Amino acid sequence: MKYLSTFLVILFVLAGCQVNGAGLVIAPGWIYHSLGAWKQLMPNQIVLSSDGRWLYFGSEVSEFSPLASVAALHTESGRTHLLVQGLRNVNGLRIAPDASLWIAEGSDQGGIWRMVQPDHFPDDQRVNPVTRESTHPGIAPFRFAGRFAHRAIAFSADQHFAYLADATTGGSLYRLDIRARQLSVLHREKGWLNVVPEDAVKMGHTFGAASFASIADIERMQDGSFLLAESGSGKILRFDDQGDKPQLETWLQREELRHPVDLAWDEARQWLWIADEAVPSTLWAWDGHNLYNMVRHLSSRISAVLAAGDNIYVNLQRGRNNPSMTFVLRERHQE
Repeated sequence: MKYLSTFLVILFVLAGCQVNGAGLVIAPGWIYHSLGAWKQLMPNQIVLSSDGRWLYFGSEVSEFSPLASVAALHTESGRTHLLVQGLRNVNGLRIAPDASLWIAEGSDQGGIWRMVQPDHFPDDQRVNPVTRESTHPGIAPFRFAGRFAHRAIAFSADQHFAYLADATTGGSLYRLDIRARQLSVLHREKGWLNVVPEDAVKMGHTFGAASFASIADIERMQDGSFLLAESGSGKILRFDDQGDKPQLETWLQREELRHPVDLAWDEARQWLWIADEAVPSTLWAWDGHNLYNMVRHLSSRISAVLAAGDNIYVNLQRGRNNPSMTFVLRERHQE
């Protein structure tokens, strides 16, 4: 009788949802299509090329993936190209205003690497994070961005600033003036204080800079403000740097949100998609009033989400019994 009761509880929880061969539990009215699967890659943040033909993603170091890398997935053919290997870790990506690809190296002495013309970058290049050298001139360290555990990257609407976060617990939020090459750290009362890139963390501690519970992602909103995924607290923070003094407040805090790691603003639906790496890992959608459980996986980690038109691209990091996967989520009526 005990086992029957357990079965009925599980059946009740999954009622109305779709469970498929990949182990994904998907909300009613939505379907998925796999774009690529890998056993030795651990994909995280995704960015889409300007022509929509390529998805770029970083791969983290793990027990399944000994090397950090940057890969490109062709959205039509499903071909995967391994572009760069050798980084300490790859925890974030973002396309810059000049169309270069910024790569966040997530380690204590991590930095930002800048790849020019990623759509034409040759396969199988390597970098040395110690000597800061590479086998191709199209990728090089961007030294002005500071040395810390990089992950989140965002650019201001006027393309003047890059916002960068130290993803460690107690890490700070930084702003880089792209033209002036000046890095500064956020202080809650004093605003932005200039720091030396190589000593950014030490100087931030000396200044008493604002600290956060691990900022995993920064998403720019339509009004020019930013949403910050504070993974350690489970909160989504709103940050506005458009006035005389930076404004910071809690934007979303729900009991269901445990460890948000990636955000995507869906302009078509006016939703915020949230990748939550708690167990079980969940892809949430917030419509301004309600938080919807859109995708869940019991053993793998939903590591990234990207909204592009009607398509929602999702990265799933492998578990013990299934490979990593990039898939696209669509409403059923669009098929």
